[in-house]
Amino acid sequence: MSYEPEASKAPEPAKQTDADGSNASHAGADDAAIETIMIPQIEIDARVAESTGAKPVENVPDDEPDGATRIIAADEDPAEETLLRSTMLRSELPKRAELPKEDNFLFVSKNRKFAPEPDAAEAAAPDLADDAATEVALDRPIHNTPDFDDEPLEETVMGVGPFAVNEPAPAEHSPFETAFDQPDYAQPVATETKRLGTGAKVAVAVAGGVAVLAFVGWAAAYAVAGDKIPEGTKVAGVDIGGMTADAAKPLLDEKFAAAHSQPIIVTAGDSTTEVNPAEAGLSFDAEATIEKTDAGRSWSPVKLWKHFTGGGEIEPVIKSDDNLIAKVAAKVNKRAGTPFKDGDVVIKKGKIKTTQPVAGEGVGDDALRTALAGQLLVEGDRKADVPLEELTPDVDEADVQEAVDKVATPAVSAPITLKFEKTPVELSPKEFGDAIRFDPKDGELQASVAPSKLKKVLKKALADDAAKPVDATVEMVNGAPKVIPAKPGVTFNQKDLEAVFLDIVTAPEGERIVEVKSKVAKPKVTTEEAKAWGIKEKVSSFTTNFPYAEYRNVNIGRAAELVNGTVLAPGDTFSLNGIVGERTAANGFTKGWMIQNGIFREDYGGGVSQMATTTFNAMFFAGLQDVEHKAHSLYIDRYPIGREATVAWPTLDLKFKNNTKYGVLIRSWVNPASGSSQGSVTVEMWSTKIWDIKARTGERYDFKPFGKQKITDGNCENTVGAQGFSINVWRDFYNAGSGTKVDTETFKTTYIPQDEVECTDESQKPPPPADPN
Repeated sequence: MSYEPEASKAPEPAKQTDADGSNASHAGADDAAIETIMIPQIEIDARVAESTGAKPVENVPDDEPDGATRIIAADEDPAEETLLRSTMLRSELPKRAELPKEDNFLFVSKNRKFAPEPDAAEAAAPDLADDAATEVALDRPIHNTPDFDDEPLEETVMGVGPFAVNEPAPAEHSPFETAFDQPDYAQPVATETKRLGTGAKVAVAVAGGVAVLAFVGWAAAYAVAGDKIPEGTKVAGVDIGGMTADAAKPLLDEKFAAAHSQPIIVTAGDSTTEVNPAEAGLSFDAEATIEKTDAGRSWSPVKLWKHFTGGGEIEPVIKSDDNLIAKVAAKVNKRAGTPFKDGDVVIKKGKIKTTQPVAGEGVGDDALRTALAGQLLVEGDRKADVPLEELTPDVDEADVQEAVDKVATPAVSAPITLKFEKTPVELSPKEFGDAIRFDPKDGELQASVAPSKLKKVLKKALADDAAKPVDATVEMVNGAPKVIPAKPGVTFNQKDLEAVFLDIVTAPEGERIVEVKSKVAKPKVTTEEAKAWGIKEKVSSFTTNFPYAEYRNVNIGRAAELVNGTVLAPGDTFSLNGIVGERTAANGFTKGWMIQNGIFREDYGGGVSQMATTTFNAMFFAGLQDVEHKAHSLYIDRYPIGREATVAWPTLDLKFKNNTKYGVLIRSWVNPASGSSQGSVTVEMWSTKIWDIKARTGERYDFKPFGKQKITDGNCENTVGAQGFSINVWRDFYNAGSGTKVDTETFKTTYIPQDEVECTDESQKPPPPADPN
């Protein structure tokens, strides 16, 4: 505490009174007057210094304002607080405020003799040398309080007892009080009146001197200790005693920096595994370790004692990462033990599959962490022996059964319905089951939604591009037509569905429906409309053969692939060019021979006319309406005469209309040709059968002679001439199953003569196929 030389003498204190209001006093005024009251520590220091001729020790605790006087409860540890900071000294200072009457407080009483005692009184005084007969007299009236500047302190008595709070003092205050804003003072309750014997006075005086000397030494110890780490403190053999925390931290960090990169050999069972500390997230925490040394300024006698007697070895604080420790344990256990298996539940294709837990043997996470931490700061070879222990699965049989009962079983019990605005989408457990996952967490299986799998479920239920609608259609599935439901175009936030998905799949039947906040674009063809098309049976089929040529296999096969699966709703018109598109390499076609103006020339798509002819005949026998077709200009004998068609991009097309009330599904495929066998292409029409179609073919007529041509550009082949002619074909319509003829349709075809062609550049071209086109 700092010393204030200008503090004035304390004013007179209020007098104590008995219960009946009389002054607490004794007639014998010859004994020393005793009165107990608190004064600031700074005043004590000043008076002790003045009486001994020494300079007072300036000793101000960091946590207390200058001049503060603190009263401590009796049940507090005296070793933790300064006794003199709670001193009660006879003084003329007034008390300030009330203190609880029932609480006990630690105090020190000071005794001062004011005048020599009369010999008579001294002779008549009882022998108070016995300590048991010595008590502090508190009821004696105070007369002519001497100036402390003139009187030395004599005795000091310490005791514990309740305080009685006096009435407030007069408004006068000493300069000392004004400067230090002291806490309120109180006086102790008066005890029985007894004189203080000479022996007691001597004992008190000795105790007072000891207290003063102890305080001076204690303050000096505080000043020397400062905020340093206790002497003799070591961390893993590194001495940091006497250093400040700020100085010790970089020293420890530098000393143990290399330890974080040196491997630790873990021995478990009969195997060893090298572990890098970083793998386990191990690191030395110098700051947390230093905090354990209780470095920092303190008035605590216990801490001061520890500072000078030695701090000893401090266990270093090692940090680790639980997740990384678990991964290292798994690494060690791959060599050392038998892994355990948690119980598990999965839903596959709407069926529940469970995996029962199996106990294992290996190193436990806690044991491994402790062993690794113990070796982190070791210099040289570092080996951690970790015993094998039984590894119990986190998820046991009860956890598996709980997941089955609460989630899996209700989930597969019935379909769920997602309502996008007014458009319902039903999902079966077989469809949505894979989107439910079970993960071990906190010792149990917790169900959750797998976002990526739910996205796949929704993609199948809605559309590839969920914002765009998909019309219902019909496809061949396992050799039979099947209605593929429409998919509305939906814009929504999947997370909204994920938040309620588990609630829906575990809800009872009748409540398994959820309204999904969304915007919906409806398809043009609904599922109900597709079902009404009545595509249920094969109504026609036609096959044509072709000789081997690789370009035919490629081009006819590609055209059949593009046409296959075409669906014609009632009133729709088929266009082969519209479906197949331009014959280019990018579209999957190659170069081959075709007829151009009566001449066989090479170009992309040669052979596609075979697909056109086969499709025309399938349409012919299905009874559909011919819209546009053109026969080959030259007659080709492998095609049915008068019932064939050719196409060329973009001028010649094959078109026909579905003029029935039913839908039509076209199925087509190719059996490729080989060097030893012909190839074939087949086209089928599937719908509801209305007609039985019969074809009649007339005789050839109106013959035309052929001519001769000489081609010099080389893009041709030599051909033999053939005359042209015309021919008629009739299509008769009979009601299906009744045999009643309803209608007849006539198709007239005229073939031009096939000129004899001489190609002068023939030797520079590869030989044409034996049967061109």
